[in-house]
Amino acid sequence: MALQMYIVALRNGYSEEASRDVQRLVRQCDGYILMVTRTGPLIALDDSKAGVISKHPLVGFMGPVTLNPRGIAAERLQRIFAENLSKQLEIRNTGERGPDS
Repeated sequence: MALQMYIVALRNGYSEEASRDVQRLVRQCDGYILMVTRTGPLIALDDSKAGVISKHPLVGFMGPVTLNPRGIAAERLQRIFAENLSKQLEIRNTGERGPDS
């Protein structure tokens, strides 16, 4: 499994409903939500499942992202990603449903 980080831009701009629908799809494809922005979510997903997300009618653009570990905000972003991932892993490991499920 080759995980890649992607940014997803919502087709008609940000709305909570559209963002949640895309996030649900990402989780159904065994992906992870790293962070949610006003453009759309930053996700970690197996490369082989990227087409499923990019072809969704709510997705306007999806492209790979690389984090510069020496960048100005890298440490803060890594903390945000780690916190969000830990919550999702905790939910998956206990079999509980998340708030958006």
